[in-house]
Amino acid sequence: MDLRYKFGLLIFIYVVSLSANFGMSAWGIAVYFDSAFRDFQSEATEEEQIGQLRRLLRQQRELLDDARNPADLAKECEDLRYQFSEALLPILSRLSEDPEDTRGRAIERALQDQKTAAQQFLARRSSSQPAGELSPEQEQAFVQLDLLLLETNGLFSQKRERNVAEAAHIQEQVMTILVVNTAVGGVLCVVGVFFVRRWVMNPIADLREATKQISHGNFEYRIRPKASDELGRLAGEVNQMSSTIIEMQTKMVEQERLAAAGEMVTRLAHNIRNPLAGIRGLAEATIQSHADDEQTTECQKRIINTVDRFEKWLRDLQQSVSPLELNLQPVAIGEVLNSVVTALRPMLDRRGIDVQIEVDRKMGPVQLDSLHFEQALVSLVTNAVQASEKGQSVRVAAEPIPEARGRWRLTVEDHGVGIPHELHHKIFLPYFTTKPDGNGIGLAMANKVVRLHGGELKVQSEPGKGSRFDALMPGLISEN
Repeated sequence: MDLRYKFGLLIFIYVVSLSANFGMSAWGIAVYFDSAFRDFQSEATEEEQIGQLRRLLRQQRELLDDARNPADLAKECEDLRYQFSEALLPILSRLSEDPEDTRGRAIERALQDQKTAAQQFLARRSSSQPAGELSPEQEQAFVQLDLLLLETNGLFSQKRERNVAEAAHIQEQVMTILVVNTAVGGVLCVVGVFFVRRWVMNPIADLREATKQISHGNFEYRIRPKASDELGRLAGEVNQMSSTIIEMQTKMVEQERLAAAGEMVTRLAHNIRNPLAGIRGLAEATIQSHADDEQTTECQKRIINTVDRFEKWLRDLQQSVSPLELNLQPVAIGEVLNSVVTALRPMLDRRGIDVQIEVDRKMGPVQLDSLHFEQALVSLVTNAVQASEKGQSVRVAAEPIPEARGRWRLTVEDHGVGIPHELHHKIFLPYFTTKPDGNGIGLAMANKVVRLHGGELKVQSEPGKGSRFDALMPGLISEN
């Protein structure tokens, strides 16, 4: 299942949960209002019961004014009081729920006073004495009980009104909460979709595009990480993988080129050295046999020198395509620089180039293979001299690197023709040269020696402004 379908399923689940939340809230509201409605009905029923009690009380009062037989009146009054008591029980039970409410006890006392007043009045009518009307005290007993019932009825009416108002207020609050909850849920859903697309879907789309480009051989393609999370780190690792593949390809091509060149150079050296040895031997024999002929001797010496230079070129050529073994020893870098410049002095004088040697006073001994490093330094200085014009100078300097303990920098700087920027990555390749008489071995050899020592050779150059080669080297034993 694609990620978009998985996230779509998550969104669907979220919407379902939000709908379920809304439904449960609505159900809760319904249950609450059902309970509130039952309370409302209960209070309305109690108001009806109090109205019935007041009617029974009025019937009792009116019955006392009836002129019928007192025995019949007493029996009928007793029936009405029984009905009154039965109807009063739920009211007293409801009032007793509040321990601080004294209306129930007051109604019981008033009921007892009304009962006593009615019995006294009926007893007087049953005697031979004239009945007359109720006394003010007896009349007050009926009035007091009626007032208490009326007050209780008002109490229940107020409770019912408060319950209705409270239910309406709660309904408004709950509806507001539901609306806000739904709106917030919808907004969160939209925000969640936005961030899922930004944090997950878009980076995954970038990774898919990167893998597509890499599968088609475009190892230069790079992803621009948009975050530092797992997907961002994965994008960085994909970029690192592409760089590693390019580096591995470059190394493989270089190794294949060196292997082919090594085989070719080996055959070439083998086929050339024998004739060269014969030429040199013949020249030496000619010198011995014509020692008195100065012109012939001079010509033979020139042949010997040429053969020796050609032999040296063959050795350099073989070294450039064969592995080197270093013999690291502590050496004074100033002495190495001076010996190289001394060896190159004839060429420097012939071309009119001045070489300035600068060794920082803090430079101590360095650990390196002086023989191979001298060859690399000769290549760098020779390259700088060949790029310079007569009267210019070449600067050769050595200094510690303050920000990197135990490392030092060798600089060879000239003010010659410079190197175009697009060729900076090619000048260290074997057999690449821009000089008509160059062989492309010197800088490749220098780069190989520097890298074998664990260093890095960098170039800074602009056409017409000269070049600067910096070899960042390890092996600084101490600083003075």
